[in-house]
Amino acid sequence: MRHDRLVLILLWRELVAGLRATRRRDLAWIALGGGGLLAYAVADIVVALHAAGPKLRHDQLLWMLGLPVAFAALGCLAGNAMSRLCLSRAFAPFLKALPLASAERCRMAAIGAFALGLPLTLMIATAVGFACAVIGKPLAPAWGLGAAILFALSFGMAAFWRLRRRPRLVVDAASEAAPVGRPWLRRLDQARPSWLSSWAWKLPAGNIRPSWKLATASLLLGLAAILGVWASLAGRTAGPAAVAGLAGGIFVFMLSLRCQPLGSPVLRTAPIGFTRVWLRLVRLPLQLSLAFFLLPAGAALAAEPSAWSVPVASGLWLLVLNGAYAVFGAYFLNAPFVAMLSFAGALAYAGYETLEYGRAVLIGLAALVFFLWHRTRQRYRNG
Repeated sequence: MRHDRLVLILLWRELVAGLRATRRRDLAWIALGGGGLLAYAVADIVVALHAAGPKLRHDQLLWMLGLPVAFAALGCLAGNAMSRLCLSRAFAPFLKALPLASAERCRMAAIGAFALGLPLTLMIATAVGFACAVIGKPLAPAWGLGAAILFALSFGMAAFWRLRRRPRLVVDAASEAAPVGRPWLRRLDQARPSWLSSWAWKLPAGNIRPSWKLATASLLLGLAAILGVWASLAGRTAGPAAVAGLAGGIFVFMLSLRCQPLGSPVLRTAPIGFTRVWLRLVRLPLQLSLAFFLLPAGAALAAEPSAWSVPVASGLWLLVLNGAYAVFGAYFLNAPFVAMLSFAGALAYAGYETLEYGRAVLIGLAALVFFLWHRTRQRYRNG
């Protein structure tokens, strides 16, 4: 069909438009800085694999259970994300004028999703085969091929499941247009400025629709808090509950922060400063994060009253991490998933380098946060 590649064409045009809109200096920073950082990371990983080669070769639990589960989960996440991206383009509002049925749009999304999944599968095969060759694992190409097959199967299953749920797009669009809401949430919509909730969170008149994503996130956060509290009370130590509160608090903040209003030209032309807008967007997610943190912190204090500095330090680190992620979220204002990955990658890299070079590495992380803040502020002012 002549429209089958329409989703891929749209994605390619968006990529080209994004590159053309980016200044050459920024592209140079991304290419040179990112390339150098990637080369350093690959070299560091190769050295670490060489050192741990004998142990990794004989770890049967890793090869029989750990890696298959990891690649299956990675394939499910990638398949769900790619199919959702392609569905959003296939069912885009500006394509309503085309005489395309729902099945044809779904076929377009499927072709786009599997076309994007092919290079990911090749990357998985190459990375696993290269890692096996580095540690001296026999039949390295076979292990790479097996990992790619497992990733491709899980990718295809997740993508097929997402594509089968395409009627929900019409239902969600209708429910977003319906003027319904809950009285106890309308106060958020009536707050000043008015973009505190409905615009930032995309809530239709304060109505929170139940979904499996919300239920899964709530269940995981509840289990993490319960396990941390139980471990602290059973062992009479403040560490587990404090860690659970810190991890859960930053996770709640990341899930609830929305910074799309920062890109609105109407808001930029209004007499409202960037700092005020940013603080107003951060306020509600910060309250939710601190509300989750209080229960594990209280349990940590009750389990070991003498170690009161542990929950206090966790609370301070929670504020610092929330502020750092708020900057990442504002910089990647239209891509929360990219903001989460970038923030997690920056933290992981800084934590790894801290083991070798000490806490001085945190100065580089702080410099990165200030740089992103400066760039975001300039973009808000100049458009």
